[in-house]
Amino acid sequence: MKDSKIIAMREMLEAKEERYYKIKALTEKYDLPVLSFMLNIPGEEKNFHEALSFHEKYIKKIQKILEENEIKIIFEEYQNLKTGMEYLAVIDDEGKFIKEKMIELEEESLGGRLLDIDIYDRDFKQISRSSLNLPERKCIICEDIARTCIKEERHSLDELKEKVREILKSE
Repeated sequence: MKDSKIIAMREMLEAKEERYYKIKALTEKYDLPVLSFMLNIPGEEKNFHEALSFHEKYIKKIQKILEENEIKIIFEEYQNLKTGMEYLAVIDDEGKFIKEKMIELEEESLGGRLLDIDIYDRDFKQISRSSLNLPERKCIICEDIARTCIKEERHSLDELKEKVREILKSE
């Protein structure tokens, strides 16, 4: 059992590193912001049917928000990796404006808590909530600051998985 967790962790770190270099290359190539969208799904299994459908639904919502704000997508890529679904898009607008729009999407419903939308500005700096003077994200279970709950391991993996599946079914 421990071996599978170590392998899964290694795969996650490798996928994160690959995404990092891919985003870096895209910002350098296009000199424009890059949007990275994944889901916050706890545990090793990331690609079950409800998660796939949910991710696809939110890609469409992201694309619609960009279209409504007359923001062009210059390049986009979708991959369904063992470590989770990954959507990258090069956006022709200001990174901070895009981040504000994505935060609105994250906060419009409980499902938004599962969204992991990062914006990297044209200089490859990640635009954070704190850089926009916004509060940190809340935990999906107890409403405290999510980072604190993760760091202190306040909730069991089973409890988190159950809550995520509940959210996915309610959307």
